Amino acid sequence: MVTLKTGLNSRGSIATQSLGGPGPIAFEATQVAEALDAKRSSIVDYIRLRLGDGLVDVELEAANYELAIKTALLKYRQKASNSVEESYAFLELLPETQEYLLPQEIMEVRQVFRRGIGSVTGTTASQFEPFASGYLNTYMLVAGRVGGLANYELFTQYQEQAMRMFGGHINYTWNRATKKLTIVRKIPETGKTFVRLDSLSATGTAIGSTINMVTHDVWSITAGASLVVANCPIGGYNGNYQVQTVDTATRTITVTATQTLQAASVSGFDLSRTQVSSPVTDTPAESVLLHIYNYKPDIVLLNDYLVFPWIQEYAYAFCKGIVGEARSKFATLAGPQGGTTLNGTALITESREEIKQLEEDLKNLVDGSMPLTWVIG
Repeated sequence: MVTLKTGLNSRGSIATQSLGGPGPIAFEATQVAEALDAKRSSIVDYIRLRLGDGLVDVELEAANYELAIKTALLKYRQKASNSVEESYAFLELLPETQEYLLPQEIMEVRQVFRRGIGSVTGTTASQFEPFASGYLNTYMLVAGRVGGLANYELFTQYQEQAMRMFGGHINYTWNRATKKLTIVRKIPETGKTFVRLDSLSATGTAIGSTINMVTHDVWSITAGASLVVANCPIGGYNGNYQVQTVDTATRTITVTATQTLQAASVSGFDLSRTQVSSPVTDTPAESVLLHIYNYKPDIVLLNDYLVFPWIQEYAYAFCKGIVGEARSKFATLAGPQGGTTLNGTALITESREEIKQLEEDLKNLVDGSMPLTWVIG
């Protein structure tokens, strides 16, 4: 009689469970959350039983176990290359916007790719590329034609050269501490109207004060519309506003201050540098692709059969040190026949040695991390 193993059906095949029918890949967030809680709970049980809970009193609370798991994950992400993964993400660039705050999980931005190879993206006529069309027609759409790898190599090299010459790549700076991505390119606004100002003043400097803008020309804008003020030399005036009133006779537009103003009047400066435009839009000007490195989620690390044992052992060693610190406060407890001697100092020593060995194991790539390649410089 044959006994089937767990996960095999009657034909000896691996049993699987579908998350959905035909179509896009399904993702069930609740199942991921439940799996993460189960993994954390199993680590807590492992630590508690290894320390002898049930046989002796273990002086640990739920917060101590949580701290140990968080510390293990933090230390692993600091020292192991297997804690990050290479991925791609789309970013919607907004008009007249250069700085973007990315999620905390993103560690490094390697490259910013545009959809086209020229200075203009989209579906306009400037996106028509004769060489690519000729290549597609000759070597892909027409069967039996003679083509070769040399032609394909020339085609790809042509694309790379065109991207370098005509803005296919976007220069940027990345701050891994603040997670701020600065695009070294100002995406132009389309359909925006700019006006000149004759004067700019306010009834006060506090938030909620009325700002009066006297335009140089008649501007066809109505109450309730949105506008933006930029490059004003006095702090507090720059920003997005909603128009309160419009007086066409005096060409005066009023808005409400949304931040504290440094002065109630902008005088003594060249107002031609101050840009006032409308409308303000959040419609993306262009979609770019980011080549990034990001932290693997906790559930991915805890489900990795090479990583999970390391995190579990590190959390256990960390908790052993916490218990040792607590027991070392009192070397002995008073009692009959000389009392009881606590093992706080021994636990602290064991904890330090185990943590040191675990960190050495990461250098030996026991977690499946890839070794460093050649480093020049």
